[in-house]
Amino acid sequence: MIGSTISHYKILEKLGEGGMGIVYKAQDTRLDRIIALKFLPQHLSTSEQDKLRFVQEAKAAAALNHPNVCSIIDIQEHDAQMFIVMEFVDGQTLREKRGQIGFKQAIDIGIQVADGLAAAHEKGIVHRDIKPENIMVRKDGIAQIMDFGLAKLRNASSNANRLTKEGSTVGTAGYMSPEQITGSDVDHRSDIFSFGVMLFELVTGQLPFKGVHETALAYEIVNVDAPPISSIKPEVDPELDRIVLECLDKDPNERTQSAKQVSVDLKRFKRESSRQRMSRVTAARPALKVSATSEGLQTRQSSWKGNFGYVLSALLLAALIASIWVPWKKVENAPRPIVRSSISLPPDAPISGLGIAVSPDGKNLVYTSQSGQLYLHRMDQSTSQPIPGAIGIVPTFSPDGQWLAYNGYNKISKVSLTGSAPEDVCPLQSLAAGMWWTPDNKILFGTYSSGLAEVSAAGGIPTIVTSLDSSAGEISHRFPQLLPDGKSVIYTAKTKDMASFDEALVVAQRLSTGERKVIVKGGYFGRYIPSGHLLYLRGSTIFAVHFDPERLEVSGAAVPIEQGGALNDGTMILGVSNNGVAAFAPPSAFKGFNNRSIGWFDRAGTLHPLFDTLRNYSNAALSPDGQKIALEIGSANDDIWMYDISRGLLSRLTFGWGNNNYPVWSANGKYVIYSAEKGQIANIYKKAWDGSGNEDRLTSSLNPQRPVTVTRDGKYLSFEENNDIWILPLDSEGTAGKPFPYIQTPADESGGFFSPDGKWMAYMSDESGKDEVYVVAFPKREGKRQVSNGGGAGGAFSRDGRELFYGNGRSFMVVDVKQGTTTEFSVPRKLFTIPQEVSLHDISLDGSQFLSLVHRAKPDSIQRLDVVTEWFEVVKSKFARN
Repeated sequence: MIGSTISHYKILEKLGEGGMGIVYKAQDTRLDRIIALKFLPQHLSTSEQDKLRFVQEAKAAAALNHPNVCSIIDIQEHDAQMFIVMEFVDGQTLREKRGQIGFKQAIDIGIQVADGLAAAHEKGIVHRDIKPENIMVRKDGIAQIMDFGLAKLRNASSNANRLTKEGSTVGTAGYMSPEQITGSDVDHRSDIFSFGVMLFELVTGQLPFKGVHETALAYEIVNVDAPPISSIKPEVDPELDRIVLECLDKDPNERTQSAKQVSVDLKRFKRESSRQRMSRVTAARPALKVSATSEGLQTRQSSWKGNFGYVLSALLLAALIASIWVPWKKVENAPRPIVRSSISLPPDAPISGLGIAVSPDGKNLVYTSQSGQLYLHRMDQSTSQPIPGAIGIVPTFSPDGQWLAYNGYNKISKVSLTGSAPEDVCPLQSLAAGMWWTPDNKILFGTYSSGLAEVSAAGGIPTIVTSLDSSAGEISHRFPQLLPDGKSVIYTAKTKDMASFDEALVVAQRLSTGERKVIVKGGYFGRYIPSGHLLYLRGSTIFAVHFDPERLEVSGAAVPIEQGGALNDGTMILGVSNNGVAAFAPPSAFKGFNNRSIGWFDRAGTLHPLFDTLRNYSNAALSPDGQKIALEIGSANDDIWMYDISRGLLSRLTFGWGNNNYPVWSANGKYVIYSAEKGQIANIYKKAWDGSGNEDRLTSSLNPQRPVTVTRDGKYLSFEENNDIWILPLDSEGTAGKPFPYIQTPADESGGFFSPDGKWMAYMSDESGKDEVYVVAFPKREGKRQVSNGGGAGGAFSRDGRELFYGNGRSFMVVDVKQGTTTEFSVPRKLFTIPQEVSLHDISLDGSQFLSLVHRAKPDSIQRLDVVTEWFEVVKSKFARN
């Protein structure tokens, strides 16, 4: 087309091409000016109704006359193809200028785009596709919005591809508003949401919502709150957080209601930022010099007059200082210095992500090492020491700092720091999700499937003290703290559909009346501190907000305080004493969840990648036909997903309402059996692998259960419960019978993997004093044999039954199985060393490879903690700056 003349427009060159057509630079031969022609795709020009609708939209857009909107000059048709005549903008799109725009220019561009949108919205025109590709920045710095009306045309076309239902508005993945994705009515507030996404990206360099594919991205836009810009760029003023996050509210009614208001807010933000910079410059100006000579006084007379106020202020300040300061006089109540330091942890005992505690007086710190051993670090010493016999997580100090409570193995325990042996407080059915020792000698703790509970520190039976709000989808209360009145508590509420703990709620509740208030939406691990602030974690940042513990209300905007404190999603490493000593994980400890890929590990020790998309995969199981993988993807609520190997397709099988874990295939490959909480204790369920039909419950127990394996004939399922191995009979349709214990002893047993012929079961037991792998005849439980030597974990048969595999540390061991009149097991031999980043989960059909999950990020190993004294002053100073 270049060189041709259409109507009176001579086409000079092609400027670009996209999903909405081809743009050419052209010369208007009548008016001798340069313009742009946009030819729309043929499929958008076939319907007369669509044409009419688009022409009406174009007429409305042509009525716009604003410096920040690219003008539409005309709309015509050539060879049954519509084209738009537009103002030629000599510049680059925001996408093309990515990485070249500074913070100040980003705010300027944001103001201009908001002004352009405001002008359009006042005339009833909605853009529907605000994104960096549709914003041009001219060489003189003027930003202009392009392509008004085209998104509506694309939606109107009967042949256009749709991401949403018929009649919905289509935008661009990543920039669409929640109402666009869900197919709801769209108005000008949808543009404001897309603008917020674009401004967020312009300032931070990344989108507020992320997803490996469009479906995941759409889910986040509808369900996951955007993080504050300051969590990515700590130097950004929280006022900008407020402006952007109000644009990104999911509910259009709660969102900023007009682009004009956005513009006003950004202009105010720009002015205030400039004033702050000017105040810093003024404070740094050099002192006024005054000459002693009359000539000097005369030559500086005008300067003296102009700066008389500054000089007078300086003299008054000097007099004031002289009146109150004497070098040899002791200063009363002098502020203590803020000291930042680090605690180096023992090289062989790095911290785990399962909680730390700082004593009320700030003199002691306790943490859980990766081995589960609790370590005590005295702040006046340089080394940490293990607390004898104390194995557990989520430690908490008694109010006098002399005792420590912690979650031991299926129980709450306590230990005196004076050196006595640990004591049991009460048994637990599952792990405690955070603990707090109250002044009246009770231990308040969170649960994984109910409200908060408490028990006397002297021992007893726990009682539930908070109830889940089912209407809000709550499935557990965690990380409690009793407030100073001794009658109210704050805690984190986990909800059924959370994808991340950054979406959790921090709740304040009066225990006597049950009155409760959600004080933080989008954060976890709330902690009240005496400076009058509430701390909470979001992402890898510690935030604070003003909090009134009597009224249970927060006020003002949240302010980022420190980078650090978080290890992974929902895992916190933050401890604060009553006198302002804070200890937390360094920011480098936060590595996120999505750090694993899927592959095959062969018998020679070579890794072969299978699926490189990084997610938080765990507990993978290969289908009986070897074509599919059922696997668990961890998040705030874990779910079971299905990976189709031949198609390379990953799809979701379960959907929230607590964790769904430990997938196991039925013998015929029709179903996946798994453990599911459903907001309560994890029992066993099954569902068709393709997601069709209903989810069926197979067991009902007050104890958590974990499925292990199914016999090849499909008649029995083995599962773990209460450190014993149980059997669940199944009929031909997978309907469950009555479960019964199979291996139930005082020792701890786990596993229970059937041999292919169903005649043997391999399991792990610590009956000898250490974990070893045993086999026993099934179903009569005869002929038990120990097959591991020197320790063993797991135990699974090859698909042909000729080998048995297990782990011993990082060594992967194999035992030959010889079938005859009797079954013989050989001496174990080492097959290969399992790399630190690899975990093995299943065996290929031919036994030549092992299904593996691979940590692409180095496993977390935190060797230090950051410590700050007078931390309450640090918190207050952050608010003083704002």
